[in-house]
Amino acid sequence: MSYMQGETPGGGTVTVLLHVFPSFSFGGQQARLAMLARGLGPSFRHVVVSLDGDLGACALFDETVSATFESVALKKSSSVSPVNIWRLARLIRRVKPDILCTYNWGAIEAVVARKFTPRIPHIHFEDGFGPDETIERQHERRIKARRLLLRNTLVAVPSRTLENAAREAWRLKCVRRLENGVDFDSLQRGRRGAGAAMIVGSVGALRPEKNYGRLIAAFRAADKDARARLEIVGAGPELEALRKAASGDPRISLPGPTAQVADIYAHFDIFALSSDTEQAPISMMEAMAAGLPVVATNVGDIADMTSTENLPFITPPGDDEAYACALARMLQDPSSRAAIGAANRRKAREAFSRERMIEAYRRLFDEARGRNG
Repeated sequence: MSYMQGETPGGGTVTVLLHVFPSFSFGGQQARLAMLARGLGPSFRHVVVSLDGDLGACALFDETVSATFESVALKKSSSVSPVNIWRLARLIRRVKPDILCTYNWGAIEAVVARKFTPRIPHIHFEDGFGPDETIERQHERRIKARRLLLRNTLVAVPSRTLENAAREAWRLKCVRRLENGVDFDSLQRGRRGAGAAMIVGSVGALRPEKNYGRLIAAFRAADKDARARLEIVGAGPELEALRKAASGDPRISLPGPTAQVADIYAHFDIFALSSDTEQAPISMMEAMAAGLPVVATNVGDIADMTSTENLPFITPPGDDEAYACALARMLQDPSSRAAIGAANRRKAREAFSRERMIEAYRRLFDEARGRNG
């Protein structure tokens, strides 16, 4: 499956980026690419490939961006598949990109496939781990594979935690930390909509490592007076399991994904993040920019990202009781919610610059071409 959005601009030099994702469902990496594509402008053309057939996040792109979306159904294998490598090498040769961009461990076969194509600049983006890995618990086989396959590759990461892992555990030398950013101004224009109930909300891919089951249990424990609602916005493989966990409770809804993120955050009173593993989550940056207080697990760079006022509501990973208690305290204290939300908005304006992120990525693409020039 493939289709085109936008037009390749006439005249001038256009840099073609081939982005290979394990999945192009709604998520932080996908939202970041959509924002980058708009900011980089017509001098870049994007070919986005999903290796699981899910292209849901293409809805985040608009007509101003020149982008092609394709799905490539690979053979499922417990190890690297020669058939998959051959198919991906053929894809790379067909697209003839100026830069190949691969994302996370799920695209590692595309890293191997590049070795069987003409010399192409390459950047590998690592944004975190799946449900079977964390910073503290990494698979030895994957550590060795990253060390071998990425040793001469530019590797981009969004967090200090992941930068340390790439340099120390994986022993990579060409690591660049590029901090995520958000469109602060657009997040001020969200519309609240009707409804007087207090809303605890979360936005993200519904994957096991996000542990939304923890959030559902914590919400039920925290909202003893049944005066609030919980909305978990997103799509992913855990959707049906979460619907089952929430069944019979009219306060809890899973409305699916949306491209109207400003309105979603304006609809919330509290943002909740319940992940077992994160790095520098864009959804939390967006929530802070929208002026929301945050209840979150202390994973990745989250404690460094939040405002000082919000720190008492960042709880130890794995401590479900502390997480539920933090959510209960936030629900019961409107004055703290307002003060923390204002502090988070100030922090987001200062720290999460969309323009700085776009320029950092532009320099990264220039560096990649220069290294292979």
